[in-house]
Amino acid sequence: MNISSDYQTLTASQARANLYNLIKSASTGLKAYEITLQGANPVILVNKAELEAWQETLDILSNKGEIASIRKARKQKKAIPHQKMLKAVGLSG
Repeated sequence: MNISSDYQTLTASQARANLYNLIKSASTGLKAYEITLQGANPVILVNKAELEAWQETLDILSNKGEIASIRKARKQKKAIPHQKMLKAVGLSG
């Protein structure tokens, strides 16, 4: 999933009036909404899978060992066919 950083911005009142439709729309992973409330920081309505993907990316980027591993792999530019990879991890025979 890949949500653009261009969120549709709504006031809390607008969001409340249309909450079920917003939840349904965000749940597909194709839309996110910024909801504002006077005197509070804006919040983002996004589906759980998208949030978890962002958290995983942040976790990887904050781990120096994983970053070094990614850089090393990029330098090696080694690739294997998809079917061979699946077989190697025991997902196809």
